[in-house]
Amino acid sequence: MPEKEYEANIKQICELLQSDPTPEVIQGLRDAFEALSKQLRAGPFLEVFETTLSNIPFSALFSLLAAPDNKLIVTVAGVTGLLLKPVTWPMVHQTFEEYIIQGLAHPHPVVKSLVLRQFLKCEEKTDPLCKIGMSMDYLLSDESMSVVRLLLSGNETQRFRVYDVVAAAIGESDSAFEFFRQEGIVDMLVKEGDARDVLVAMNFYELVPTLCESSVPYEYLEAAGVFSDALKQVYKAKDDDSVTSSLMRLSALKLFSRMADAQGISPAKFYERHAIVPELGELVLLPEPGSDLKATAITCVGTIGNNAEALGYLATEKTALAALVTAYNSSFGHLRVECLRAITCIFGYSTTPSGAASQACYELYAQLDEGKFLVGLTKEIMKGFEESCVAGLAVIQKMALHAWGLHEIASYQNIVNFLLMRDSARVKTAQQWQFAVVESIVKAPAAKSEFDDDTYARLARYVREGPYFVAATAQVALESS
Repeated sequence: MPEKEYEANIKQICELLQSDPTPEVIQGLRDAFEALSKQLRAGPFLEVFETTLSNIPFSALFSLLAAPDNKLIVTVAGVTGLLLKPVTWPMVHQTFEEYIIQGLAHPHPVVKSLVLRQFLKCEEKTDPLCKIGMSMDYLLSDESMSVVRLLLSGNETQRFRVYDVVAAAIGESDSAFEFFRQEGIVDMLVKEGDARDVLVAMNFYELVPTLCESSVPYEYLEAAGVFSDALKQVYKAKDDDSVTSSLMRLSALKLFSRMADAQGISPAKFYERHAIVPELGELVLLPEPGSDLKATAITCVGTIGNNAEALGYLATEKTALAALVTAYNSSFGHLRVECLRAITCIFGYSTTPSGAASQACYELYAQLDEGKFLVGLTKEIMKGFEESCVAGLAVIQKMALHAWGLHEIASYQNIVNFLLMRDSARVKTAQQWQFAVVESIVKAPAAKSEFDDDTYARLARYVREGPYFVAATAQVALESS
């Protein structure tokens, strides 16, 4: 069996680790660890993970964190963080306690942040060994907090590394929120939203939904005016077309859309309190088809509609979904694909949709393309352009989860014929989505009653054969006399 790319890379790292640390060797290690980071992310993770640790122990990685090269330290810290992801807190605590202490005292902020992140692995809900709050005790200790304060006095990158850790800790318990509030760290974070540096303010907006895992931090941010200020940013950009104002508006829109899944709120009450949905409706109807703002607004409607309660609010409020219908019916090209992605999010709000939210999806479906949505979508898919084909199949896969959607698919023979017709010339992504559609249909409880026996049998066989099956072709050998 030929050697895999990640295996060759790991072998190269092992060879370099046996060499004297010359500038060439240091550069070689930097390049090799950067490649290993990409290989761990690309996967298959378990294979790369096991091969890496079979050849390069954690002790060797920790030793490299003391290397006289900042770029190498950053790269190795990134790889170490990836390798530590599956490692539980008890194992980290028992095996690496010495390195934890050294890491907190390390001069590089990336290494300090790596250690702080390990303290968040202890979850009482899933790990009975964590009932004593070992890791949170480490995080909230005087030694750790001195590291936190040191990093918070640094640049934006250092500060937000710490804020990420703080936000994750707050998500674990309200007591952590109260601790960081008393330490003044929550207020420090909130003030980042008022920063003159637009990138800092945008980073803050990105973090806000993560903080709202319970009602306690949400209510604090609400009282601090975070959401009303974000809404002002959306309104302000109407009269200020500067780049800064436009970026802040886009960031604020994304914040509001992501709040649909914040655990500490009622999405319906939140959107009723902060009138972002009518604003989204207006932005979806912007006349410029190539507008990033219009595309972002469409995406945000889909993100909000991916939550059942929020979808109910959209259905009652009406303007945003009506705008999405208008945008889809009049769009083409990239903008139509954005509309299809938003519709996919809405139809896919649950793997087992039912009740009022599913009815809201049907009502949206019935308005699209003047009631001929599936006919037009099938034509779009059959054109074969990858982006629109994949986007269209994704919509149909989510339709198949709904009782009404399964009925619509079964009632339109052209889409059924297309789904049963394999074409190895189609791009791999399209073949995967075509398989996903058929699989969802076959798994649907009502599939056998919606399709005739022969069609259902063909759909079931398609699933058994997998997404890339190619039927064998008979070959006749001709023997010359």
